[in-house]
Amino acid sequence: MATLLVIVDPSFNDLSSLKRAEQLAIDTGAQLHLFCCDYMHDISSYTSRKEAKSSTLTANKAQLEALATPLRQEGIAVTTEACWNSHWQEAAVHASSRVGAYLILKSSPMKAPGAKSESDVHLLRKASCAVLLVRDPAPWTHQRILAAITPDSDDSGHDLLNNQIITQAHRLGQATQSTVHCVTALEQQLQIVDMFILLADSHLPDETEVHSNEEHISQRFGVPPEQIHIHQGNPREVILQAVEDLRVDVLIIGTVARHGVKAALIGNTAEKLLSVIDTDILVVN
Repeated sequence: MATLLVIVDPSFNDLSSLKRAEQLAIDTGAQLHLFCCDYMHDISSYTSRKEAKSSTLTANKAQLEALATPLRQEGIAVTTEACWNSHWQEAAVHASSRVGAYLILKSSPMKAPGAKSESDVHLLRKASCAVLLVRDPAPWTHQRILAAITPDSDDSGHDLLNNQIITQAHRLGQATQSTVHCVTALEQQLQIVDMFILLADSHLPDETEVHSNEEHISQRFGVPPEQIHIHQGNPREVILQAVEDLRVDVLIIGTVARHGVKAALIGNTAEKLLSVIDTDILVVN
């Protein structure tokens, strides 16, 4: 059974990630691990740091259990964990590894225009599994998923990442009965077949059998040609426009590790999208 790790805000004011996790658990049969990380720099109201830690953990654990009770009554398997750590991102990543999480969910409300959520960026840098940033707790009603891929014949990492993105999209689409769409941006008008590494793909049809860029992507990733959106231009603008036009429930984007750090995300297309897209974003690494 897949495990979804849900990061719960220690203030317990924003439960968007929990609401989305509940929906996914019902759709997929996954179990939930509710994780809350808290820390106090000012412990002046306590007699010692030990007392502050014990009191905080006890209170948070009780609140997590209170959140878990109605979920268990729905038949969802739920475990809880309260943690004391000043670096919650690292603590969450370690917890996700301990429980073998398939996905991390975190509430990530929109910031002011142009503002960046450094906490989200740090989590994405460190996470060893996919991360779903939940913008709005409302149910996914449009039943459309958008996968953003990057054709690049010079980078095998992009080729692997594209496969992981599409795999996530199909799995999520099947679980939620949603339609999978695919978007890609070309800096200039080129044939997709020239940008993908196709020489080793003997199972793909001959070039004479496939005539359009959409058909090339369709054959490679199993997405119908009419659900593939290819546009020339800046990737950020192309993806943003596709999200708005299609009114998707979730956008799936990826990161590529460089020199041991997921630097392709930080400072590039994906990070720029985090501050402007108001729909859920699933980040694959």
